[in-house]
Amino acid sequence: MKKRGLISKIISVALCMSLFSTMAFAAEEKELDIQSLDYETAVEMAIKNDSSLKKIADSIDVTLANRDAIFDGGVRPGSSTQLVVVSAQRLAYLSSIHSLDANYRISKINEEVTKIGIEAAVKNSFSAIELNKSKLELLQKNYAVQKQLLTQGTLKNDVGLMSDKDLEDLKRQTEQMAEQIKQLEMNIDNAYIALNDLIGLGAEDRYEIVNNVEYAPLEMNMSIDTYVSRKLSTDQSLQMQQISVENAEFSSKTVSDSSTGTEHRTAELEAANTARDYKTAKEEKEKSIREAYIQIQQMESARKNLETDLAKAESDYEKAQVNYQVGNITQLALDQAELALDNVQNSLLENTLNHDLLLFTFDNTCVLGSAG
Repeated sequence: MKKRGLISKIISVALCMSLFSTMAFAAEEKELDIQSLDYETAVEMAIKNDSSLKKIADSIDVTLANRDAIFDGGVRPGSSTQLVVVSAQRLAYLSSIHSLDANYRISKINEEVTKIGIEAAVKNSFSAIELNKSKLELLQKNYAVQKQLLTQGTLKNDVGLMSDKDLEDLKRQTEQMAEQIKQLEMNIDNAYIALNDLIGLGAEDRYEIVNNVEYAPLEMNMSIDTYVSRKLSTDQSLQMQQISVENAEFSSKTVSDSSTGTEHRTAELEAANTARDYKTAKEEKEKSIREAYIQIQQMESARKNLETDLAKAESDYEKAQVNYQVGNITQLALDQAELALDNVQNSLLENTLNHDLLLFTFDNTCVLGSAG
């Protein structure tokens, strides 16, 4: 489904010690032993573990030091709308200062985007672990019921009350369910491996996650058009492209007195193409924001149906319990009614977690629609 595609992209990107329920360091091996881990702590751990953030911080320090070393207190003449001709020596100086300023701004924005990406990646891993564990628990209950059905089917087949074909179908369904259990177990392992890589733990480490996500519908105190306009002006990925536009305009409008016509025309073409790319990126970002808004509305609408289904499943289970107590139905029928309730509850959990992921990207548009 499209909403899953959006959510799966989100993975373009983990330590508050007091929030651990249990944490200890082995005396000799110095390995972190975590019994449980909450989302906020995981985000802080991931941020501390991310090497790219350290590189960005170093880059910022060097950029500022280099700028201080060469800056003569002057101001770049001209603007993006005026052609300024300077000496080759002055152009080299101005280009260096302009480049250092641009690199600093990009690095600061990139630092912010990286942290948001890390938060999105941790949120995605937490959701994957919690949802797959819930699915596994539900499937294991279904498997237990399925094995009962297979046992009954075998007995019925022995006395001629079930055909060989129907019995083979039951066997195949039971085998398929066992394989699905294995697949879910692997999905959980993969989600843990991804999370452990983010927060700096070993791939084999396992612990309970504390993911206190509660459903809350989207509240908008403005029109979607106003929201889109504000997000386009603050989106960090677009801000970085805007700097690229400014760089290209500088190169096209500030030239050396020894520059040739060919060089100037090439610079002007590059500026025009960069501006077009920026315009296209804004249009694509706007489209992504509007699509996310629609998908959030669709998910909230689907939740209303799930809540209706939950009320019915709860009622059916209560009736099944009463009927079981008076001997009107078998234990198997009661188990099936309970499974129907568990199934709706699992669907509500999936809706809650996916809705939470969508709200995060809708708020942090720099990771919305990013490649994953």
